[in-house]
Amino acid sequence: MIFLDTSYILGLLLENDSYHNISRNIESLLADEKKMINITVIQEVLNSLNNVNYHDDISLVVDILFSLDRMEYLSEKDYSEAIDLFKYYNKSINFSDCTILQSMQKNNVTNIVSFDSDFDKISGISRLSGF
Repeated sequence: MIFLDTSYILGLLLENDSYHNISRNIESLLADEKKMINITVIQEVLNSLNNVNYHDDISLVVDILFSLDRMEYLSEKDYSEAIDLFKYYNKSINFSDCTILQSMQKNNVTNIVSFDSDFDKISGISRLSGF
């Protein structure tokens, strides 16, 4: 199982995104991998698409995201543990990333596709970024 971060998904969706070509190259490497996201990624992707005036069908994007192998919804306990992670990393990792980290830890996922180097600060996490 591999976690797909917002930056990678936006790179796939947006042709003018600086990570578009790298995301497309990574996509073929992940063909046989089970893929996971959480509700934070859904929020970030949809908000970002709204901010860049995305004109394609949002329903298609939503369908793709919800059809991945694992969609993690966060409980009150998950948010509490994400806050503990945020404090542990002394705010050097943003809270959204801490919710991702919480979902990964809860599901024993140690690999993430992301262009966010903050994930490099986390022991036990391997980040695939294409470069």
